[in-house]
Amino acid sequence: MLEQAITILKYEYHIAPGSYFHVETPWVKDISEIKTVIIDQDNVFTKMLSIYPNNFVMFLEQFPDYSIYRTNFPLELIPESDTYRV
Repeated sequence: MLEQAITILKYEYHIAPGSYFHVETPWVKDISEIKTVIIDQDNVFTKMLSIYPNNFVMFLEQFPDYSIYRTNFPLELIPESDTYRV
């Protein structure tokens, strides 16, 4: 099931430099439940995959001018905040 979740990251969120991006995951009780793999990193950009419980997957691709977050579930922006809800 997880292999399928990783290949279907069809939701994409573009974030401007300096902007805050937080995903609310109430089913995660402890940060150690999230597995993170840094794929590539230098002083300019990062590529990182985070695997959460309940098969939620988020991929970060960071560039000098913006960042892209890709997920396998849609996110909803909570009004008047920088926080997204799965």
